[in-house]
Amino acid sequence: MFSAPVSICLALTAVALLLHRLGVWATFRHTRAPKSLTARGTMLAWPALSVLKPVKGLEEELEQNLRSFFEQDYPSPLQLVFASTEPGDEAIVVARRLAAEYPERDVRFVISDPSFGMNPKVANIAGALRAAAHDLVLQTDANVRIRPGYLRAVVQEFLENDADMLGSLIAGSGEQSLGAALDNIQLTTFTTPGICLASEIAGIECVIGKSMLFRRAELEALGGLALVKDVLAEDYVLGQTYQSAGKKVMLSRHAVDNVNIRAPLSRFASRHSRWLKMRVVVHVGGFIADLLSNASFFALLAWITSGFDLRLLFACTALIAYKTWLDARVVRRLRGQPMALRHLLCVPLRDLVLPCLWMYALFSRTTEWRGERFHLGKNSVLTALPPALPQARLRRAGPR
Repeated sequence: MFSAPVSICLALTAVALLLHRLGVWATFRHTRAPKSLTARGTMLAWPALSVLKPVKGLEEELEQNLRSFFEQDYPSPLQLVFASTEPGDEAIVVARRLAAEYPERDVRFVISDPSFGMNPKVANIAGALRAAAHDLVLQTDANVRIRPGYLRAVVQEFLENDADMLGSLIAGSGEQSLGAALDNIQLTTFTTPGICLASEIAGIECVIGKSMLFRRAELEALGGLALVKDVLAEDYVLGQTYQSAGKKVMLSRHAVDNVNIRAPLSRFASRHSRWLKMRVVVHVGGFIADLLSNASFFALLAWITSGFDLRLLFACTALIAYKTWLDARVVRRLRGQPMALRHLLCVPLRDLVLPCLWMYALFSRTTEWRGERFHLGKNSVLTALPPALPQARLRRAGPR
């Protein structure tokens, strides 16, 4: 018999493993190929499409990311809109060079107004949206790369399901550094299974701003981007706004590739602590579930609490191996190719780092994003904060 603390940890381990296993099941179920209406003879009237690409600086492999949009085979007029809040942005230089290689493409370049709102990404999207020539709009981030046929696939899903907003799954790809491997593991084996589980079990459709397809007229009728200009979780708030208005929000079965190659550990910690802070201010239940789905952490805690019982050591090791195998299956499913073993071995490390980020997010409401500092309020409302003083200046200033 185990003591009460050990028994509690073991019970939490079982719950977490069940949640994780359900997430894997939901991912495989959600990504299976459906029967298409067009396959039964219904012809689609393909609408013209504007793709919005807000950019800022040289993302990793930015040229390849942007090129994946230029090379899409789409059967109706396709417009690409690149926007930046900085006139001299190097990303715009890259986009212009690509546009010269594809003169047949309809391309616009926009300088957005950074004063549109507190959220710099939304301010950038707002400038791009004003330049959109078509009603149907796809917004994707600069670090997103899409696969051949993606535009056709998501527009087809959107039309066949009579959707009003469509979000895509995320697959982290390209890892070479430890930080990039942890980031890609988290995006692929935690974030995406989480939104698939919410969709398949609870019928809750979560929208992540890596890729969003919608109609401009519908968005403007609901209040436009002004609704989210001062919030950090703009994708979540937009999804909630659509659903509250009786609009249909859906999750695509297709994934976009979020490219992370040589990211340092600090970027992984910064991104996911920021996302956790957003979770705690927009959906406390989801924030708690994030921790409760970490079976490796609770298994290790049970072993430590037991006084390092050898039986629990073996059980903990077996569980971590099993969970890593499940995560490897999800990676292969979403990316279409496996992750190198040396990177998959980072799964247990990710599982142990996340509770630390979770505890930090529980008590912190300050975040740094795109070079600016903010305080996060309810529903992720942003309040600007002054820049943090460098440590050297703090030491010179002395105590106050």
